[in-house]
Amino acid sequence: MKTIKLWTKEENLDFKARWQAIIIPVDIQIENKQITLDLKRVESIILKAEKIALGDCFCRSKLNNCDFPLSTCVSFNDRAEKMVESGRAKWITKKEAKSVANDTHNKGLVHMAIHHSNTSNEFPVEICSCCSCCCGALQGLVHANISGLVERSEFVTISDSESCTNCGECVTRCHFKARTLDSNSNLLFKPELCYGCGLCVTTCPESIIELIKR
Repeated sequence: MKTIKLWTKEENLDFKARWQAIIIPVDIQIENKQITLDLKRVESIILKAEKIALGDCFCRSKLNNCDFPLSTCVSFNDRAEKMVESGRAKWITKKEAKSVANDTHNKGLVHMAIHHSNTSNEFPVEICSCCSCCCGALQGLVHANISGLVERSEFVTISDSESCTNCGECVTRCHFKARTLDSNSNLLFKPELCYGCGLCVTTCPESIIELIKR
């Protein structure tokens, strides 16, 4: 059995001091509903960017706890220039950036907009596609229970419990442990743990989960 590597508490707190990670919901199946900000949220950021670069995920490269893809970090503008100049990223088109967002969502990764904590710039420096087994922010939140590492999106999920078949597909996609199965294999949902990423929505075989405004 592979030993899972963990970031230290000091490393988690260093991330908290320098960066702010905000969950971006990506939800292809319900993109036409007014209550969601799905793939269009990510696409709007990509379309507004002047320069875009793609590099490897620093967290997965360092910890190597999973088999998720490495080339998933999309950087923008000044940050993109620095990443390319240092040899840590390559230039990509807006179409390629949107393809990365779709692919990583389908693979079960959480999209997070990364901002510098010490600036007021509303435009993110990066959009990362994160896993809770490697990401410093998600790992610190889920495993070390450090608050303030990740900001929730403005959405939360709801389910039609009467139509739920308790298949557990949404449980496997939830990095935040908001969805679990009890000892009788019945689905349990804790909305206070939901960060509104929308991964459970697109995987539900019954299409009974949706995002709503908090």
